[in-house]
Amino acid sequence: MNDLNPKTPVTLPERLTREWVEGSRLPTEKPQGTLKLDFSRTQAIDSAGISLIHLLNSRYNKAGHKLVLTNISDELLLTVKRWASKPEEVAPQKGQGFFADIGDKTVGFYEELVKAVSIFVETVYWGTIGLIYKRDFRRGILGEQMYQLGFNAIGIVGLLSFLIGIVLSIQSAIQLRQFGADVFLVAMITWGMIREMGPLMTAIILAGRSGSATTAEIATMVVQEEVDAIKTMGLNHIQFIVVPKFWAISLTMPMLAVLSMVAGILGGLVVSLFYVNLTVDLFISEMVKNLFVKDFIISIIKSVIFAWLIIWIGAYFGFKVRGGAEEVGKETTASVVVGIFVIIIADALFSFIYDIKIFGL
Repeated sequence: MNDLNPKTPVTLPERLTREWVEGSRLPTEKPQGTLKLDFSRTQAIDSAGISLIHLLNSRYNKAGHKLVLTNISDELLLTVKRWASKPEEVAPQKGQGFFADIGDKTVGFYEELVKAVSIFVETVYWGTIGLIYKRDFRRGILGEQMYQLGFNAIGIVGLLSFLIGIVLSIQSAIQLRQFGADVFLVAMITWGMIREMGPLMTAIILAGRSGSATTAEIATMVVQEEVDAIKTMGLNHIQFIVVPKFWAISLTMPMLAVLSMVAGILGGLVVSLFYVNLTVDLFISEMVKNLFVKDFIISIIKSVIFAWLIIWIGAYFGFKVRGGAEEVGKETTASVVVGIFVIIIADALFSFIYDIKIFGL
């Protein structure tokens, strides 16, 4: 190593690691003039080397001198800057005024919106056109994700839909009985489950179950630096992690929505038999009269879009996590709340679109 002559640059090794730092005199030398560090040979640097650079920079600045990094590559310079810790520069300013706060929140919202849209666009791209390249897609992962996100949810979707069908049927029957219109209960429960409650309840259940699981899984991978490891290996983290979930829930959500419709109608059948005293034949004939292909098609389209929203929101909040276990819990909770909120808004928009017959159905 060169002597610490202010006019002579110190040439650093090919790998600036802890072993080299421990054998160097740089950490103990007193600042004398401007110190130049030559990175022309350096290809890699670890945390000890970065800590040494920040230590020297702090020491020389306090002594009124300068630390100069010469011939350093852009990649190494970016790595050194990322490890800089200056809380005073990033701490939010207090008392800066109402309009300044509004501006900061607007800019923050715009940045988060760009990140969210970027994740969605990448997911759609790597889930469609990107599949042509057949890279970063593990064999058998689609079936595994369909089992976890879809098959394991059959029980809870079927049971809750059946119970909701019973509750809606009883409440409707109480009102219809006052006007002697018990037979219209079949039409109400059929329309309600196929047009609205089937896909909506399935989406809400999966937002709380599969959406939260997606967020927690991705967030844990971020915290444990598994996502960084995937990027380091040259793999696309969106295609490797999100795309299998995207296709799995896109395929299983419509099937679960159909299951929810059937379970809800069965709940209405139970109420019709034991509370309204309708016969099975009458129930089936009235149900067939009120079954329309257009309602079924709209419900399938809704369920697919709800599935995309669930995975998109789950992935966004998962990749957003920075910190530890506490942040994982916060973002998982936020994922469920936002997911259910967005699904209900999307369902309301679908109802409006259906009413004005934009689809021509």
